[in-house]
Amino acid sequence: MINAVDMDILMGKLIIAILISVRISGAILSAPFFRSTAFPNSIKFFTIMILAMVMTSSYSLTPGEIDVQVWNLAFLILKEFFVGLAIGFSMNIVFFGARLAGGLIDFDMGFQTGMLFSGDDTPSLVGEFFEMSALMVFLIINGHHYLIEALYASFKIVPLTQGQFTAATMKSLTVIAGSVMIVGLKISAPVLISLFLVNLALALLARVAPQTNVFVLSFQVKIIVGLLILFITVPLTVLSIRYFLQNMETDLMRIILTLNPGRI
Repeated sequence: MINAVDMDILMGKLIIAILISVRISGAILSAPFFRSTAFPNSIKFFTIMILAMVMTSSYSLTPGEIDVQVWNLAFLILKEFFVGLAIGFSMNIVFFGARLAGGLIDFDMGFQTGMLFSGDDTPSLVGEFFEMSALMVFLIINGHHYLIEALYASFKIVPLTQGQFTAATMKSLTVIAGSVMIVGLKISAPVLISLFLVNLALALLARVAPQTNVFVLSFQVKIIVGLLILFITVPLTVLSIRYFLQNMETDLMRIILTLNPGRI
């Protein structure tokens, strides 16, 4: 028979496991690769459960240190979920920037014209290409392993009973969110510059030979030049994405540290 003391210990361990799984769930549901719709929900669930069991077994907090009052537990669950979301969101910046870069190129090349007829759900062709390239680089450099390491480190830096979204946290999140535009412009810069030069050349052609239908010619020339420069600069794009992903790891750890000002 299980006595009252053992039951309290088991309930405390269960609460710790639930809080840990909530933080992991927030990260998994928002992190690259895992948040993809191609990743089955059943696999996401088992991934969360396996990680929760492993991290619970190595967590040093004793059950009695957590206040089991309903409102306190609700606050802790909400806090843990948002901590996980912050970790997952921080790892998506490069992917958002890659999609933005593709959208800028699509708009300049004329691929976004389809949105006029099919609505806002038209996918960005070059954006999909850049995002898939970023995902492949992410997996090659073991970014998914780093996510697990960051989650494990977050429990050491931000224990379940501590942590808060400080002004430094909001500032760090704002800075990395603002870096999406910078990442997008840097990735798309070679193609955008080439298309700008094409536009300049077409404008000069229109002045030199007014009888030329520059409007019709521009569609063909910009697509050809854009695709040519895009594929020529693929190695440079991959190196840029890898550089941004490696910087993302440093930014992620900085955000985790801001959640517990006592560790800074």
